[in-house]
Amino acid sequence: MYVRRSRGFTLVEILVVMAILAALSLVAIPWFLKLSQRYALKSGAREIATTLAAAPMTAVKLNQPVSVVLISITPPIQIAIVEPAPPAPTPTKVPQLLNLPKNAVRMFQTPSSAGGTITFGGDGRLSAPVLPAQTPNAEMIVDGPVNSSPRNQIRILTSQAGRIQVVTPVDWQ
Repeated sequence: MYVRRSRGFTLVEILVVMAILAALSLVAIPWFLKLSQRYALKSGAREIATTLAAAPMTAVKLNQPVSVVLISITPPIQIAIVEPAPPAPTPTKVPQLLNLPKNAVRMFQTPSSAGGTITFGGDGRLSAPVLPAQTPNAEMIVDGPVNSSPRNQIRILTSQAGRIQVVTPVDWQ
């Protein structure tokens, strides 16, 4: 009796495996794309929140007002921490500048009552001109992805006490 030994895969088996891999990639690629866009949006919001959190610490350290200024609200977003000018023979400090990637986020809403500026007093609390009396928080809203839809929004809240909170959507689009 003659036993036939198999030495590889048939063309049909290879085609079936390739069809399965193609079907899986059709499902996985959009999912990974959406996941990377969410990560970029979250990362941009955290960068803004970190910059906002650094400002009250600097204000307390210097015991003087420090402002966070939105230089550019269109992509790429630019935010600067502006410290008070030091006394005269000391050279002036260059403001710390945060540049966010162009396609990560766009600014949807800024603290409009202060022209996009949030100022913290020497005690680390929000200064009065930022918020109307009835508003408990200064709010920035960023959304993304920039060039596609649907967009998701992340809120960055700054309380009167200087606490920074990042609120992500419950249902991501």
